[in-house]
Amino acid sequence: MLVKLKSILAWRCKETIDMYRILIVDDMLVNRKLMKKVLKDSIDNVCFFDAEDGFQATEVLEKDEIDLVILDLMMPGKDGYEVLEEMKEHPSYVDIPVIVNSAVTDMESIKRTLEMGAMDYFTKPITPEQMKVIIPLKASNALKFYEQKKDLKEMNKRMKNELKIASLLQGALFRSKENQNKVKLYQKYLACDELGGDLFDYVENENHSWFMIADITGHGVAASMVASMLKVVFNHAILNNEQPKDVLEEINITFYNLMEENTNLCFSVFVGKLEGDTVTYSNAGHPYPLLIKKRKEEWEFLAANGYLIGLFHDTKYDNHAITLLPGEGILNYTDGLFEDPKNPEESKSHTSVLKHAELLEGIALKNPDNFLEQLMTSFRKTNKSQLDDDIAIMYLVRK
Repeated sequence: MLVKLKSILAWRCKETIDMYRILIVDDMLVNRKLMKKVLKDSIDNVCFFDAEDGFQATEVLEKDEIDLVILDLMMPGKDGYEVLEEMKEHPSYVDIPVIVNSAVTDMESIKRTLEMGAMDYFTKPITPEQMKVIIPLKASNALKFYEQKKDLKEMNKRMKNELKIASLLQGALFRSKENQNKVKLYQKYLACDELGGDLFDYVENENHSWFMIADITGHGVAASMVASMLKVVFNHAILNNEQPKDVLEEINITFYNLMEENTNLCFSVFVGKLEGDTVTYSNAGHPYPLLIKKRKEEWEFLAANGYLIGLFHDTKYDNHAITLLPGEGILNYTDGLFEDPKNPEESKSHTSVLKHAELLEGIALKNPDNFLEQLMTSFRKTNKSQLDDDIAIMYLVRK
């Protein structure tokens, strides 16, 4: 009958979602009863589970969801130290708060339990004041702490799921377009967070093609949203404008109006237009792309300067032009490729990209995929652990 009653109580406790579930582990029945009475009088919506030794405590933890364990240390069989150690090594129980309760008063034992992961402790014998005030307060704080921790973990889980979905959607922005008529397109993208703030795009029309690379300030959700908006604005701007400088000016005024009250969120953009043998380009503060000719001696940067997007309302940009023959390429990249904040004494600029690329002259045009792999390796930027910023590379080789 007693076993059946305990089972009914446990079932009711489990089915009552809003109730706190406290496991009291003590080999003395009178101590368990006293603890229940004190806590029930001071904490609303609480139900209790009993265990008279460590073995029973483990069984309860395996069967029921527990919010707090009040644990006696000195028990026959499996003592409280063993239970605490097992809980803190088990992924399902590691976060459950534990308040140790023992007649052991030496500081080394108390220190040991706290180091093992106990949240709090009290010692026996317990005074009436401790029973009425201190014990309920410790238990209440532990329950609130655990409740907040569970809420944070659930929120973190949802955020990770949402970021995963957002990352998949962002990946669609960087998928290679198939069947380009004018160029072969090679690309690399590596974000230092779940979501990145770098962007590139290539749009091919019947008579000409447009390309763009951008580096949004910062990274994460905000930068990713700006990058997604930029892709839309860029594709709209190239329909309404003939020249790269005009495309940049439309992008600039659009984002300036959108972010007039947040001048910290500005970004660099490089825009190019390929028509026949000519590439016309304009730059809004972006690192210079590298023109890779068939002869290394003729390699050069597509040098052009201009204010970052979003700084000023009426910014004007300039057009520049170079010749791009079949078999030659343009290497577009963001500053995450060459910058190294961890080694400021070895601070690099875009000029280091030319030096690294020249060492790979033999494969730059013959094996573009390998060229990009080797280029990132030479800068020691091959995985997230090596990154402080996003990296985007778009390499166009004219057919």
